[in-house]
Amino acid sequence: MEGGVRLSRAAWPAVALLLAAASIGAWWAMGPQGAPNWGWEARPSRPFEDAWRWWTAAVVHVNAAHLQANLWATLVVAAWGWTARVGMPQALAWLLAWPLAQALLATDPGTLSRYAGLSATLHAGVAIVCWQLLWHGQGARRAVGAAVAVAVGIKLALEVPVFQAWWSGRPAVDQALTPLPDAPGHVLAGHAHGCGVWAGLMAAALVDGIMGWLKHRSHRRIP
Repeated sequence: MEGGVRLSRAAWPAVALLLAAASIGAWWAMGPQGAPNWGWEARPSRPFEDAWRWWTAAVVHVNAAHLQANLWATLVVAAWGWTARVGMPQALAWLLAWPLAQALLATDPGTLSRYAGLSATLHAGVAIVCWQLLWHGQGARRAVGAAVAVAVGIKLALEVPVFQAWWSGRPAVDQALTPLPDAPGHVLAGHAHGCGVWAGLMAAALVDGIMGWLKHRSHRRIP
């Protein structure tokens, strides 16, 4: 029993490790030309033409600083899930949200011409843990989930166009919020991050529903 619990808890950091390793591998294979010229980035205006980009877009990065920032963020999300004690179902939801986050970019194709990077998928991971704590946690765990959810909501609000002037003049933040050279403003990252959060919530709800159905079905079979 304890071995199964440990294995379930290890699933979340395993997904984080997969994302990090895929990003490092893609960077090594990509060479100096950069993601915009490599052809693996997401293209929201043509989401179903090359659906494989839903996976590849998350693991390609524009430059070393972009990659390093997302690798550190991956470590933070891995630690967030580990301390929240999420298990195999949440790890499966994160895997499901990986392509879904990029697919949802097509909901506003005029906002974004291309997208690359882990940030949308990482936002999905944060949202999945929040969902778990809010719906299945109690007491302090639920309060922590609510606090992080509010913080994420504020972050997304600050990334909408009305706050662009507030962010202007900060190169480090601009780099993080506008990872692609042809990105026409900070709204691009805000849209991608929002898509990541929605993808995480949708994936978490779906997995929760499936797990609940399986549990109900197994109880009905018990004589």
